[in-house]
Amino acid sequence: MFKKAIISSLLLASSFTALAEEEAHLHAGDLQPWRIGAEINLNSQLFEVDFGDLGGGAFATDEPGVDVNVEKGAFQPGNWLQFQLQGQLLFWDGDEWTTAMPNEEHVNIIDALDNTVSIDAHGVSEGLAVIGEIDANGALHAHIDFSLLDASNNLNGSQGAYRIELKLFESAANSDLSVSYAAKPVVIVFNQGLEEAEFEHAIEALGDDPHEAVIYDDVSGILSILEVKAFGRHYKVELQDQGDFLFKLTDAEEISE
Repeated sequence: MFKKAIISSLLLASSFTALAEEEAHLHAGDLQPWRIGAEINLNSQLFEVDFGDLGGGAFATDEPGVDVNVEKGAFQPGNWLQFQLQGQLLFWDGDEWTTAMPNEEHVNIIDALDNTVSIDAHGVSEGLAVIGEIDANGALHAHIDFSLLDASNNLNGSQGAYRIELKLFESAANSDLSVSYAAKPVVIVFNQGLEEAEFEHAIEALGDDPHEAVIYDDVSGILSILEVKAFGRHYKVELQDQGDFLFKLTDAEEISE
């Protein structure tokens, strides 16, 4: 069974990017990025939305939208705003966040070019997606479609909450080379059929830094950390439990910025 682990002896938490204390997460609000130099800034890192809302229909939503805050910093007209999915799909089963999906659920996202990217318990496929093209004023307001599907690839999903993580970047049109990027990830948590109090409990269980999920597999003894900063770069790492609170690094995958 997978459990969210808090292992202070690793002393790895200090390498993570912390959320500013004053940042409050939004309910059904738009992601409002702005650009200063080569950095994309965010109005929040955590967004809560509902599958099955009025705009999306059953097991789908087009929230959160993306609405560039031009007053704080416009983007380059004609460029594309894109995102890259990160890590794995996580599921709240009422007790803990886990990668164990009851019915092999996965989340599909249809981007502005009608391309589909997907995330499941094992990772992401075709992780880059286009949100839209920056207009002549350096602005963009767009919504893309998120949907929850089951093992049969039908619109369906178990009751609970689902968490995904992504990073924004800006590129020239028809390019995946970033000209600006967000150093901090965006976490989106989707409510699938939970009462408000239950859903908020799931949000609280993410902790103060929802993108810094640490997952421990009791069976294999593998500790997965979705993001670690080292030597000026960001990595997703796996460590093997050696016993006596000792862990051996077994895999490190650099996360693109």
